[in-house]
Formats: sequence, structure tokens, C-alpha cells
Amino acid sequence: MGTLGRVMSAEDDPRMPSEQLADDLRKQIRSGAIKPGQKLPSVREMVRDTGLGSATVQKALSRLRNEGLVFTTQRGSFAHDSDTANRPAAAPVTQEQFATLEAQLRELAQRVQTLESERTGRTDA
Repeated sequence: MGTLGRVMSAEDDPRMPSEQLADDLRKQIRSGAIKPGQKLPSVREMVRDTGLGSATVQKALSRLRNEGLVFTTQRGSFAHDSDTANRPAAAPVTQEQFATLEAQLRELAQRVQTLESERTGRTDA
């Protein structure tokens, strides 16, 4: 597989090491260096090859799972198919968008509570 060892050589890189590793793996997946369905090195192997801690490697893999680039089973972590891997990452949610979603969720929760109260009231009547 690619050159995971170079992650730690970028000491002047301001990004967190987990971001550096995730970016390196992301580039390898999108370029085809890591093929769809190909098993990634184990966490232990990545720790050995990069000099990073296991929590850092896990964080990088978690980020890639959240982006849909990697999936994990009991057998290990694998690159997703090329359609998923070539899809651009979703834009981050802004504070305003989050506040709007949070307000909508509260409204829906209130509506559910009202409906449940009405249903319970009808059942007891």
C-alpha cells in the first residue's frame, strides 16, 4: 500500500496527526492506490508504520468511515467501492444550519408528544 510512514515526517504540518493520516489514506483511496474492497492495514500495522498511537489511527479511520470512504467489519477496515470513494465529502454543517435543525427537532419532538398524548387520551376514553 502507499506510504503511510510519511505522515510523521510532516512535523511542520499544522494539522492533527489523525487528520494527516486520514488525508493520506483518502488520497490513496481516491487515486486508486487503495482499490475498492481492498483491506487496509490493521490498526497495529498502521501504528507500527506511522509511529502514531492507536487512538490517533482509530480517529483517522473513524473520520474516513464517517465520510463513507471506509467500512469496518470483524475482519478489518476496507476501502469502499469507487462510486463512494470518488464522491466529494459533505460540506460541514454551519452553526446556523445546526441551530435550524435543532429547532426543527424540538418542534417534531413536541408534535410527537402531542400526538402520543392525544392517542393515550383516546385509548383511555
